[in-house]
Amino acid sequence: MKRYRCVMSYEGTNYCGWQVQPNGTSIQGEIERALAVILKHPCRVMGAGRTDAGVHAIGQVAHFETEVAFEIRRLLHSLNGLLPQDIRILSLESVESTFHAQYSAQRKIYRYRIWQDPIVDPFLRRIVCHDKRSFCEMRLQQVLKYFEGTHDFAAFVNQGTPVNSTIRTIYRAELIKEKGGFSLEFEGNGFLYKMVRNLVGTLLDIGCGKQDPSLLPILFDSKDRRLASAAAPACGLCLKQVLY
Repeated sequence: MKRYRCVMSYEGTNYCGWQVQPNGTSIQGEIERALAVILKHPCRVMGAGRTDAGVHAIGQVAHFETEVAFEIRRLLHSLNGLLPQDIRILSLESVESTFHAQYSAQRKIYRYRIWQDPIVDPFLRRIVCHDKRSFCEMRLQQVLKYFEGTHDFAAFVNQGTPVNSTIRTIYRAELIKEKGGFSLEFEGNGFLYKMVRNLVGTLLDIGCGKQDPSLLPILFDSKDRRLASAAAPACGLCLKQVLY
């Protein structure tokens, strides 16, 4: 049995998320179906992270195993031929059996893109969050630094999420100016369910003056999701890169 790693990009608008769901179309399910057709056997695909419904990726990583011999270049071509046009396998390579897309990952980078101009570029409308509120850049920069380091992010995790620990480390939280608005980028050792969207929702409320920065230490100490802002829309979030 040989193990293979693939890097993929997808627009998540039309999907229930990465993970296979009983009542929805998923990224994982589409890739597994395509592989089963080509390899002539069921093939489980393990992803580096479970992106939510409507969330995108330009650097998602996954692995699968098969005993079927194939030419990598031809399999890559066949996969992309069978997959929907909003899912693409960018690269495919053979790896050691010890590699695991999820457990071998050291860091992940997520990007959340906010479009502020009154008119949204129609080519970007499905991958940005349109928010026309006025934000104080200095305040956003100051608040972003507060999230860096190792913290208990329980206040930014949806209640009922089954995890062993809500402690995570964010190595970098950065605001990046872009045409039409800006992006918020987070690099960490792992992210909890809807954590980035919950962080962004609170950040934007503070940045526009709806919430006061003094709320943050209260949130961290309380570990109460109900005190934080609503999650930012899924459309603006993208898994940018997984680092090994």
